[in-house]
Amino acid sequence: MQDIWGMLRAPDPDVDDVVRRELLVQSAEAARLSNLLGYGLLATADGVLWATGLRTGEVLAWTLGLLAWLAVFHVVVPIWVCRPARAGRPVDPLRRRFTVIQGVTGTLWGSVCVFVRPGEGQAELFAVAMATLVLANAANLLFCCATPGAYLAYHAGIVVAGVTGFASQGNWGLVALVAFGGFGAMPLTRYGYQQVAGARLLARQNHLLADELRTEREAVERANLRLSEANAELAHQATRDPLTGLPNRTLFFEHLTSSLALSRETGRRLGVIYFDLDRFKIINDTLGHGAGDDLLVQVGERVTAVLRGADVLTRLGGDEFVVLTSQNAAGVAERVRRVLAEPFALDGRSVRVSSSLGVAVDDGRADGEQLVEFADVALYRAKEGGRNRVAVFTPEMLATTGTDDERLNRLLAGKPPQPRRGEAPSPRAPSS
Repeated sequence: MQDIWGMLRAPDPDVDDVVRRELLVQSAEAARLSNLLGYGLLATADGVLWATGLRTGEVLAWTLGLLAWLAVFHVVVPIWVCRPARAGRPVDPLRRRFTVIQGVTGTLWGSVCVFVRPGEGQAELFAVAMATLVLANAANLLFCCATPGAYLAYHAGIVVAGVTGFASQGNWGLVALVAFGGFGAMPLTRYGYQQVAGARLLARQNHLLADELRTEREAVERANLRLSEANAELAHQATRDPLTGLPNRTLFFEHLTSSLALSRETGRRLGVIYFDLDRFKIINDTLGHGAGDDLLVQVGERVTAVLRGADVLTRLGGDEFVVLTSQNAAGVAERVRRVLAEPFALDGRSVRVSSSLGVAVDDGRADGEQLVEFADVALYRAKEGGRNRVAVFTPEMLATTGTDDERLNRLLAGKPPQPRRGEAPSPRAPSS
């Protein structure tokens, strides 16, 4: 086992000073608790002394002096030793200070043999009582002092005072007994001390390790939380339009596919509303792209406010939006048209815009992409009919608009539909 006794008396420079400081605090706190038990031991000793008929004045003088010092001990140890140690003050000056305090305490306990003198016929009983008191106090600190210097000072104070008192009485047998019991048993005392101090040191190290593991676990939990938040943010950015915060094309088509399957199981009919702003390019050209972006954000907010239930609004790009609804799609489209006809505040101006809307209702045969394409075809019919209106898709519209596959492929590629060969360009040019 490591020589803890030697380590603390002459510490290795590599030994962590925190460990020595912690052992000093433990030693001081344990000594305070031990001296609390000393009040009971003092009362017992006084009872024995008075029972033997010893002079009351001598007993009282020793008792009062010891009581006064114990009271001082409980005040100065926390202030002079424990608090500075916990505050990180250097260990060695505090250890020397505690050693002096313990030396005074041991000397006062052992001085009973100096203060109190046996009378005639009392020598034997007094000798037994005093030897027991001195040795009991010397052994008591073994299990409460984790600082070798302080232990030695306390132990030596008791033994030296006891030997001096018995020698002054001429009781050389007790002098030999106390001297042998106090100093001859030091190897055993040292071994016992190392067991106690080693156990305390191991307990403290385990406590520090537990604190370190708890700190690391909390750090890992915080890192996991930040990672989860980052993943959630990335997932949100991957499925949301960066300007309006609405679901983007990817999220919309995922939702459309699952909603179509569910609606066909339940018998409910879904509708898709495809709309854009008429002549949106004029806003960008006259007021600037910042005003155009502001207009798109306000459009998203207004349309969201008039939707109900599980309706979903998505920005596909530019000024193109699409709504998925399980209600009366034509009625929802008309509400959207009316709310978008109200003036918008852009750069301090009141600006009116109109919108064209195409509606396609699921008939159980088209898939999600085709349903969006049919709504887009109806939107073209609304623009050809004069804009600012709602058109509902019918199969006859495909005959004059272009093949279904051609328009669908261009829609998914994010390009405007091409007119049929021989036809003039569609009214829905980039200027909307």
